[in-house]
Amino acid sequence: MAAHYEVVIVGAGPQGLVAAKTYLQLSPATNLRILDSNKTLGGVWAKENIYPGLKTNNLLGMLEFTDFPMRPDVFGVKEGEHIAGEKVYEYLRAYAERFGLVQRLEVNKDVLRADHLPAGGWKLRIQDLSTGATTSVTCGKLLVATGMTSQPLPISIPGAHQFARPLIKFSEFRQRGWEIVDDTTINHVAVIGGSKAAFDAVSALARGGKKVTWIIRASGYGPVWMVPAHIYLGPLKCWLEKLVTLRLLTWLSPCVWGHADGFGTVRAWLHETRAGRWFVKNFWGKLTGDVVTQTGLMAKGEEVKKLHPHEGAVWYGAGVSILNYEEDIYKMVQQGKVKVFRKDVECLEGGNGIKFTDGTEEHVDMLICSTGWKWTSGMEFYPKEEHARLGVPSVDYSRSQTEQWDKLEAKADVEILERFPMLAEGPGLEKDARIILHPENEKLAEKEKTEPDHQKPEEFTPWRLFRGIAPPDNPYRDVAFLGMMLSLQTITRSEIVSLWSYAYLNDKLGPERMTSLSVRANQGLESRQSTGQNRWLYDSALFSRFGRWRYPMGYGAKFPDFVFDGIPFHDLLMGDLGLRKWRTAKGWFGEVFRRGYGPSDYVGLVDEWKQKHMSE
Repeated sequence: MAAHYEVVIVGAGPQGLVAAKTYLQLSPATNLRILDSNKTLGGVWAKENIYPGLKTNNLLGMLEFTDFPMRPDVFGVKEGEHIAGEKVYEYLRAYAERFGLVQRLEVNKDVLRADHLPAGGWKLRIQDLSTGATTSVTCGKLLVATGMTSQPLPISIPGAHQFARPLIKFSEFRQRGWEIVDDTTINHVAVIGGSKAAFDAVSALARGGKKVTWIIRASGYGPVWMVPAHIYLGPLKCWLEKLVTLRLLTWLSPCVWGHADGFGTVRAWLHETRAGRWFVKNFWGKLTGDVVTQTGLMAKGEEVKKLHPHEGAVWYGAGVSILNYEEDIYKMVQQGKVKVFRKDVECLEGGNGIKFTDGTEEHVDMLICSTGWKWTSGMEFYPKEEHARLGVPSVDYSRSQTEQWDKLEAKADVEILERFPMLAEGPGLEKDARIILHPENEKLAEKEKTEPDHQKPEEFTPWRLFRGIAPPDNPYRDVAFLGMMLSLQTITRSEIVSLWSYAYLNDKLGPERMTSLSVRANQGLESRQSTGQNRWLYDSALFSRFGRWRYPMGYGAKFPDFVFDGIPFHDLLMGDLGLRKWRTAKGWFGEVFRRGYGPSDYVGLVDEWKQKHMSE
């Protein structure tokens, strides 16, 4: 007979660990198990995934759990420095040991399949990666905390099978980085990709003495935004990570859940009036220009100019990252250690040749492809007929399910663009926005409705989750998806999401406290048909479609991916939980003029919720 657990958590990264700790803090007697496919805990920070030069984007104090500070004297880290990957692993290991999670963890366990049982609960098929054997377990509740960077995309370059030199994905570089840097038979390495991971690989290889050819597709997104940890806004030196948590700055980001912060009137003026939109547009333009000037992207030569992103930083989501390297990567480009190619690869040739579409070639000793991660679930869900109700990416919607979501998303598109006209001007989205806002022009719609290359419909549907966490239509409340999003405040967000998920799974979310993402619903302008489960469905559509319009240069069309909207997202979930959104004791004045939010502002959330819930 298959073993049974009350709760199974898939994933032992920061999100999975804090989800387990939170659940056990509130229900200590729970029979809970954590499963992870890595050899060690930590997720992307697992010991085997630490490659040369890996550091956090965060400075000390911003990547830590609220009840487990990363003390400099304990972990050997320093104030004002980015944290080495090895230290993050040590910290997460210590956290798991401190809260008794290690004995509940099984590593090398890959969850292949989850079958929803008729009366609720799940049967999981698991493969032991150390032996190849498969087993099954059942559980009452399932928390999926695998994140969005656990499965690399396959290498799909024509001629890859003929390439005679080492050809690997970035995920393999994570595990073999030290070996590659020390290998004296590898002198010239090509890296394909413009992501932060590609920047990391290029930096590590160049610092290790390798000649690096850096290939960024001319027809793709281009490189991500890389900015210093501190930037100047006029005469003020600002810590970027704290800057994006300032109330004043979050107001300037058009956000479908922004009104949950309690400043809806200010937001309405900024995004719904001409004067407000003029101010917002000029602010983002000025900020982008200042970042370009301060990084020197346009003043360090023609080669460095090739690393200039295609669009303004406001459109990029998690594609905004930090220059956290020991050596200036732009200087390495200037010095010729790194050669940048903005070209498309036609094919790989026998031997060691990379052929470009312009007919030129480059010959290398090794090729590393940093071309992204699978954004769909790493485990299969059955029965497939429930995919739409669960909100997981799928190719198995029925016709009626497809029609239902098409209607919901069409309605959501109109509301989003009417509330935030700025989003109609997003890169590559202008024609679609014009068609949506003026559907009477059928000829225009028929002739011009196209998606830009990076926004073309995928074979899979996007993630469609309520609050980015819960299935939009699952009466059993027996599954939650944690970490299926990207944002800067990773660990703080993970703690709040874990508490929200516990409340959801145990039917302790009060619907009367929950703010709808639809302003019309909050104003009482929707019909009664918009209440209850229909409200969850429409809010899920708004949440999903917002990303498509707000962050078109990121992953927003596929799953939640945001940078400037993290604090309002915390506010949204805190409101659902009945907790204080404004964490200062100084009212609205303190909120507006405070220095920004960090982990210390959310200390004691679980006890605060527990006390409030027990008193109700």
